[in-house]
Amino acid sequence: MRREQLLPAMVLLISLCYAIVRYVVVGSYSPAQIPLFIANKAISVAGLVMIGLAALARGPHRKSYGTTGFLLTLLHVVMTLSMLNPTYFGKLFRANGFLEGRAEVSLLAGAVGTIVLYVLSTTPPRVDSTQSLIPRAGRFVLVLSALHVLALGYPMWGTPAAWPGWMPPITMLSFLLAVGFLVRAR
Repeated sequence: MRREQLLPAMVLLISLCYAIVRYVVVGSYSPAQIPLFIANKAISVAGLVMIGLAALARGPHRKSYGTTGFLLTLLHVVMTLSMLNPTYFGKLFRANGFLEGRAEVSLLAGAVGTIVLYVLSTTPPRVDSTQSLIPRAGRFVLVLSALHVLALGYPMWGTPAAWPGWMPPITMLSFLLAVGFLVRAR
């Protein structure tokens, strides 16, 4: 297995292990929710990490990291849309069935970020392949990713005693990753 294939697999495996431990082993979710609900959390983190690595990379791996990040993000979108209802995401819905404002902001940021990722993954790199054809678009995706998870998760971030096993929520870790990649990508 080549490095550009091994890295996303390792990132996904680490993310999946964290999600299973946090949400199933020490949390209250059923193992029956691992294939879709829990795996979706891990896939979203792995996609974000690959996007962040693409923003930092120079040279031949940049495009493959970005494309892998886009494909993982696309899978996350499809999985999320299949579950987007009050049963799975009750905290994101009002009593009347409409989405909360923060959920709408999160979905908008995620949708725009996914479209920008699509454009980046289908646009040929510049001749020297060290820079994107669209300057700073990767950083814009990281900003949108940070906004996406901030809007979803911030209400739970301030209560560490309520976190299963004192393990931070994946939204918080994703926010910190996005900000960290933004700082390093300067």
